[in-house]
Amino acid sequence: MEHVCDWLSNFKLDAFLNAHVAAVLAALPDEVREALIADPAFRLSDYEGIRGEAFLVPFASPAVGKPARSVVLKRTLKARSAELVRYVIAHELAHAHLNNRGRFPDEDPETAADALATDWGFPKPLAIQR
Repeated sequence: MEHVCDWLSNFKLDAFLNAHVAAVLAALPDEVREALIADPAFRLSDYEGIRGEAFLVPFASPAVGKPARSVVLKRTLKARSAELVRYVIAHELAHAHLNNRGRFPDEDPETAADALATDWGFPKPLAIQR
């Protein structure tokens, strides 16, 4: 877990979000977590949404033949339940893991990200399921 915390310190996340991201990363399958940590083109950031202001998403140059991956979290998550915060983080990390695709051809990326988040122990909270 220490190397996860060291790696997360590179992203300068809000302390509240950093703690939740660390908890989600700890629960991921080893190969998924290590692939994200080893990817020099992966970026993780947060922002405070301010009406009328733009936010530039940080990204790195992708490795040859591999897309760059970036996850951005809104600090408004601080007002949400821990269950929802961790689901959102797992869902967004699933998108990064899948390179914003499905797990197989013709699978909707949103469905795939929800399924992986659930498999990783972070199901969509009942309050937001449709």
